[in-house]
Amino acid sequence: MAQRVKNHEERSERNLARKLTPAQRREKKRRKMLNDPSGGGTPVTLYRIHTVPNKQKLYKIDINAQQNHLTGAQRRYRKLLLHRIDWTDFGAADDDDDEDDEEEARRRAQSEVCQVVWEGLVVKPQFKNFRVEAARSSEGARKMLAERGCAHYWDMARTNGAEGVPEEDEDEDEDEDEEAGSSDEGEGEGEEERGAGAAGSGAAEGDAARDDMETEG
Repeated sequence: MAQRVKNHEERSERNLARKLTPAQRREKKRRKMLNDPSGGGTPVTLYRIHTVPNKQKLYKIDINAQQNHLTGAQRRYRKLLLHRIDWTDFGAADDDDDEDDEEEARRRAQSEVCQVVWEGLVVKPQFKNFRVEAARSSEGARKMLAERGCAHYWDMARTNGAEGVPEEDEDEDEDEDEEAGSSDEGEGEGEEERGAGAAGSGAAEGDAARDDMETEG
């Protein structure tokens, strides 16, 4: 009996010695997000969002990408885009009497929610950090990605949602510019990078468009 008590005390002492401080736990979590233990390349997830309803949603996309070190934490970002953000919330209507238009917009958004267009691994990451860029046309958004060798991401997103892509109006006010498609990539957490995520570790750059939103991760 005495030996069992002694063994228990020794185990408790060893566990206490191995216990991480709060600072060490934060650093361990950060390293987990920035490193890909599988070493199997850079995981990428491509998303398409037909319409970003308002700047609040765009902010969530941007700030979460940065906080999760996009390219960083796939599972968290995927959960944000596919589940946490309410894409049917367009904010307060400009005209209180225009409820029918608002309801129609909600129905359309519900049927055109954020979609995962493609996910897989690439040999080398193309982006060093995440940022949102505005493009005034589909051609401009594609050019942004083409400069990184990723024009095919835009093509896939456009093809995936071709039926829901609105025609461009050249006379449209500048305030209605497309929000450039967001693209994130990086080395993932390991547990999530291949099957679920919107980020990997290290860095990502975004080109988010109101038509389409692409995310490498």
